[in-house]
Amino acid sequence: MTRRRIADHIVTMVSMIAVLSAGCGGATRFVHPEADIPYYEKVAIIPFTSLAQDRLAGEKVTNVFFAELLHLRFDQVVEPGQFAAAMTRVRGGTPFTNPWSTSELAKLAQEAGVQGIFIGTVRDYEMVHGGRDSFPLLSLEVHFIDASTGRLVWSASRTRKGGPALPLFGWTEVRTMGELTASMCRELLSTLPKG
Repeated sequence: MTRRRIADHIVTMVSMIAVLSAGCGGATRFVHPEADIPYYEKVAIIPFTSLAQDRLAGEKVTNVFFAELLHLRFDQVVEPGQFAAAMTRVRGGTPFTNPWSTSELAKLAQEAGVQGIFIGTVRDYEMVHGGRDSFPLLSLEVHFIDASTGRLVWSASRTRKGGPALPLFGWTEVRTMGELTASMCRELLSTLPKG
């Protein structure tokens, strides 16, 4: 092997390690000491806010989060269209504007018949370039609120970047925003207490 090829291999490995390092690390989370997740039989999601350049990122991530939430142990998750109608009845002309006051959340809970509400913020949602490849970058934080009191029950956040496959380490390639979003939503939801 020539020195040039060896140098190219070293540069490639260093680049791959840098990309993977950016995607490593687990979610940061908070759980209220008195959290009783089994109490929350019926839950809903307020559409996530987007602070990313893609203003539709909140809606896109909310849809994926809803699909992943259906796989959990909650008895019922309110269908987004039905919950949007309840939000409009409570708020009137500006139902999707955050934040919600404690009294508004309590009215919304009563209107929709829910005990808990998920609220989230998408901070980054973009494709980033590294050499000849592009990989997705997503930064997301999600909160679970007790709807009647407005108390924060659970919160988790994570920033993650997709990257190339490294079978040696058991990592698979994540090239699309959809794959990364679904994976991160599952990961954040996995930090909910089991109850």
